[in-house]
Amino acid sequence: MNPYKVFIVGHEGTTGLRIHERLSNRKDITLLSISDEDRKNIDVIASIAKDADIVFLCLPDAASKEVVAAIGNYPCKIIDTSTAFRTAADWAYGFPELGESYKNDIKTKQHIANPGCHASGMIACIAPLVKAGIAPVDYPFTITSLTGYSGGGKKMIGQYESEPKDYFLYAPRQYGLGQQHKHLPEVTHVCGLTEAPIFMPIVDDYYSGMEVSVGLHTRLLSKPVTIEDVHAALVEFYKDSIVVTVAPLNVKEDNAAFLNANKLSNTDGMVISVTGNNERMVVHAIFDNLGKGASGAAVQCMNIALGLPEETGLSL
Repeated sequence: MNPYKVFIVGHEGTTGLRIHERLSNRKDITLLSISDEDRKNIDVIASIAKDADIVFLCLPDAASKEVVAAIGNYPCKIIDTSTAFRTAADWAYGFPELGESYKNDIKTKQHIANPGCHASGMIACIAPLVKAGIAPVDYPFTITSLTGYSGGGKKMIGQYESEPKDYFLYAPRQYGLGQQHKHLPEVTHVCGLTEAPIFMPIVDDYYSGMEVSVGLHTRLLSKPVTIEDVHAALVEFYKDSIVVTVAPLNVKEDNAAFLNANKLSNTDGMVISVTGNNERMVVHAIFDNLGKGASGAAVQCMNIALGLPEETGLSL
């Protein structure tokens, strides 16, 4: 069988580079290239895409929309990593763990929207509880997300890694203070929420890794539950996944431990855990913001779209 032809548009950015790294040594993939002088030439991009099986778009929203329009009805599948299409009804949403219909859409639809990094953790924690009837759709979620500075792209990476280093970059920095973070629309849409969460993203002085923490007051849930019930619902939801796993519940040990946000740096999996008590508990998602939060998720979607085992080429 001939290798699949893959074209990464925007391969110079952090997400595109990571996708390129994951695919460059695969024998079943041929990477199509574009010259530096043509990398923003829409006509050239479209002509290369015409010969591709898969096109990854690692571009800002406006540029992604322009390329999608230029590609038009060419037979290639498009996996877009921007926020441009994540709530579009005619696009597949690239989080196959959400159910068979999501995985089937990734297999069959031409266009696939790759989830956002923070959104991946929020959705992974919230969606199973809503689907299980544990959390109501109007639950007042408050969510904290800690990310490595690579999530800010090349400019932020340069700030953190430049010398002499800015003293203020050593401290965790909360941002998105106006509660208008670009990932909130997709979380609300995908989870079927009627109220957008309060969201507190924080960037810290380490390269990659993410910890998303979703707090729950059980008195506000749809039905009485214990911490064991919530954990069991998550285990059931992800029982068939090899990318998203649920850590065993050991309340005494877990509550006394530290959670490391960069524990899964340089991997493509995600681990869900539950801490707290029967009145107030927290569901956590630990993963790499560049792995399951970006490039790893995009490659997982590509594998599914091509009919390959979804874990092919991933670090799990």
